Amino acid sequence: MAYNKAKAEYAWKKWKEKEESQLREAGVSEDMIKNLRKSDWEDFKAERRYFEHTAMLLGEADLPEREMAEPDIDDIGGLLNCVEDRRLLHTLLDADKSTLQIILFKMMGYQIKEIAEMTVTPEQTLYTRMNRLKKKIKKILEDE
Repeated sequence: MAYNKAKAEYAWKKWKEKEESQLREAGVSEDMIKNLRKSDWEDFKAERRYFEHTAMLLGEADLPEREMAEPDIDDIGGLLNCVEDRRLLHTLLDADKSTLQIILFKMMGYQIKEIAEMTVTPEQTLYTRMNRLKKKIKKILEDE
């Protein structure tokens, strides 16, 4: 059965409302409740990305085309937020900022020569960084 995002979000909201009412009865401050909600929401989104990705790998996802469209990625944070595989995300988080910037520029459609000019980095250095990241990603895929 495919992962139902709307159903999971509805269940999460119901659970969160119940939890927040209990916290208010216990005398917890509104700021603390707000921070807890924000943290729980981030956890829920990470879990949702994982389950959606797993369903897609298993061929169980029947997502409409509009949800399959590529998201607009305009910064490194946006790039990392789009990654649904936890192992890949950890690999990207371990990479240095300049490597992530190179990947971001490549995804935006820039050529290596243009990226080298923008970052004032030799082309060969860019190729080396991308190849090192590729090797790490391939290792993750082989370990499956």
